[in-house]
Amino acid sequence: MVMVSRTGCGAAVFLWILSSISCRAWTASSTSQKCDEQLVSALPHVVFSSSSSMSSSYSPGYAKLNKRGGAGGWSPSDSDHYQWLQVDFGNRKQISAIATQGRYSSSDWVTQYRMLYSDTGRNWKPYHQDGNIWAFPGNINSDGVVRHDLQHPVIARYVRIVPLDWNEEGRIGLRIEVYGCSYWADVINFDGHVVLPYRFKNKKMKTLKDVIALKFKTSESEGVIFHGEGQQGDYITLELKKAKLVLNLNLGSNQFGSIYGHTSVMTGSLLDDHHWHSVIIERHGRNINLTLDRHLQHFRTNGEFDYLDLDYEITFGGLPFSGKPSSNSRKNFKGCMESINYNGNNITDLAKRKKLEPSNVGNLSFSCVEPHTVPVFFNATSYLEVLGRPNQDLFSVSFQFRTWNPNGLLLFSNFADGLGNVEIDLTESKVGVRINITLNKKNQIDISS
Repeated sequence: MVMVSRTGCGAAVFLWILSSISCRAWTASSTSQKCDEQLVSALPHVVFSSSSSMSSSYSPGYAKLNKRGGAGGWSPSDSDHYQWLQVDFGNRKQISAIATQGRYSSSDWVTQYRMLYSDTGRNWKPYHQDGNIWAFPGNINSDGVVRHDLQHPVIARYVRIVPLDWNEEGRIGLRIEVYGCSYWADVINFDGHVVLPYRFKNKKMKTLKDVIALKFKTSESEGVIFHGEGQQGDYITLELKKAKLVLNLNLGSNQFGSIYGHTSVMTGSLLDDHHWHSVIIERHGRNINLTLDRHLQHFRTNGEFDYLDLDYEITFGGLPFSGKPSSNSRKNFKGCMESINYNGNNITDLAKRKKLEPSNVGNLSFSCVEPHTVPVFFNATSYLEVLGRPNQDLFSVSFQFRTWNPNGLLLFSNFADGLGNVEIDLTESKVGVRINITLNKKNQIDISS
């Protein structure tokens, strides 16, 4: 629900359903070094922030495990479900575990919490485990340490802890440590026009086995991630369609030409949430493993042949400009990719070292461009209130939303001076707009779609 208090207010709200994330790239961990370094203990106070603090002695910078500075940890001004503690690591880290304590020698500790993480500090993603947004069990006293090793590591620059429950005889009190290691990966930003080709040395590539891995994030629901084709009718294309991932593959066939060999598999949903998603395609002949964010899908291709015959190149970020005219209506990818690997070739590294030549159209850059919009997730009780602009005769508001719920209030605003109100809602999956205007008598205008 979005509530606007006065007339003349404009607001833009983006609702996104969150999905899971996984990452594959270089980290500091190896067979001789576990990814289990303390990431919080050496950080300065300035990188900590919170929803509020009781006083400067309870500020978030004192929320370090086993430390007794200040009042012995962080406590917010109010103990309710709107409080949070946040840490900025300065750059992306691979996070493998988290540990908590209560405030030193007190009755203040958290018994249950959620962990959110982000690359930007604006677009947050909750930690998922076993397919659900996970609630971590917390502490039973102020000084005992409770550690949780993550079922799968996450990659983030920012971590936010959201207390769900706390000691009934005290307040929210928290000290934390986050464990992990350094993370680094080459990133490529595609602007929706540029295409990055990887050209084959022998002009033709005939493979029985393929392994293609990459990570992507985007706010667009459509776009070709990579494409390769051969003159004999073979092709492989990975693309987004309606925010779902689609793999199209054809190894050819003796019957009915190449059409009989066409295979298309769809997986995932809501992949335009501008969070990182990991894709791995493993092919041996007609047997395919398609893994999206740790979820594996196995299938066999149609047709009769085992080899994939591609000519000249495989292109990342879109279709080649010499592609088939019927395919040109498909959009190029707009967003970021990292850790692109094609059959053992590190495409992102080759591009950064200028060993690959991007298309002349558009721009290829090596830092991820973040969108200006801020997505907001609402539960059944939350809302966003935006102050109106006094002495304005114009009411203007625009937003995008998506939800699984067929019913719900999207926006409500009272006009100034008791002149009426406007309401936008969902009723049985239909959007309704109701404008009530109060002069000497009440008039109502209903618009639905």
